[in-house]
Amino acid sequence: MLRVLTPFHYLPSGGYQMIRSLLAIVAIAFAVAACDQAPQQANPAPPPAPLPMKYWMVFFDTNSATLNDKAASTVAEAAGIAKSMANSAVTVTGFTDTDGSPAYNMALSLRRAQAVKAALVASGVSAAAVTISGKGEEGLLVATPDQTKMESNRRVQVVVQ
Repeated sequence: MLRVLTPFHYLPSGGYQMIRSLLAIVAIAFAVAACDQAPQQANPAPPPAPLPMKYWMVFFDTNSATLNDKAASTVAEAAGIAKSMANSAVTVTGFTDTDGSPAYNMALSLRRAQAVKAALVASGVSAAAVTISGKGEEGLLVATPDQTKMESNRRVQVVVQ
């Protein structure tokens, strides 16, 4: 009779079963490791939708920070929207044309922004909700050379969000 000997036959009693158990454990460990994937992260929640924004332009006469009837109507519309939005923030930015010195125009743009803020507050918008700034000749709607009067550049931009 031919007998095939394997390395397991040389193990002491019960050694064969121990090797089989160890091999089974190793096989299971390899299977688990092969199947193990990095835990998938849940997709983060999408960022909140941006707050709706509304824009208005209020135009001024040359060298003036006084609101005319049309400007007052525009500011009243912006105030109505600002008051209807919970926790609204209002940004008021004044601009000028290039007529006059840059220093004068910077001060004029700020006076225009202050006039619009005063009208917003008079219409019931919280003063704390309104931020103002003056840009002077910076940010022209219509590019012009120095010392040019251009109505579309003499403005205040109102943004409500």
